[in-house]
Amino acid sequence: MAQEAGSLKAQLKEKEKEIAALKNKLAQLEKSYASVPELQDKVTPLSPLTTKPALSNEDIMRYSRQLLLPELGVKGQLNLSRTSVLIVGCGGLGCPLAQYLAAAGIGRLGLLDYDEVELSNLHRQVLHGEENQGQAKALSAARAVKRLNSTVECIPYHLQLSPENALQLIQHFLRSAAADV
Repeated sequence: MAQEAGSLKAQLKEKEKEIAALKNKLAQLEKSYASVPELQDKVTPLSPLTTKPALSNEDIMRYSRQLLLPELGVKGQLNLSRTSVLIVGCGGLGCPLAQYLAAAGIGRLGLLDYDEVELSNLHRQVLHGEENQGQAKALSAARAVKRLNSTVECIPYHLQLSPENALQLIQHFLRSAAADV
């Protein structure tokens, strides 16, 4: 009886570890989804980017290699963190562009695409994965960017660039960047 109880206690302890690991994994997943805003289907005004008076220790660690570049330095990195960029198309060119801008520490990325991820996209559109099939490309790209650099503000737009919205979109990104300079 005591041996059976000991075995059950050991199994229970193992299951509790499994549950704790699953809870941790779920919390991480929920955190990554919570940090990406809702997919936008219309153009709305943007609030100004928050300005950093200085780089944090984490920023210095993350960007240490590019801070050494005399052309960039601390001042350039701070300017980059105050910059907004609108990427039109989250496909073959937009994906690596978003990836590199996020990795470099851009402040805000607008990701505009009206299409959905398809299996035939995956060999050249590096931010999307098999699990993203059927998902809006802008949202898929925004989630990938946030996993790469959680400090980047991503705004995914499920829109097609048109004469009706182009000027408004571009002005929003110009204004949000100019307000911080």
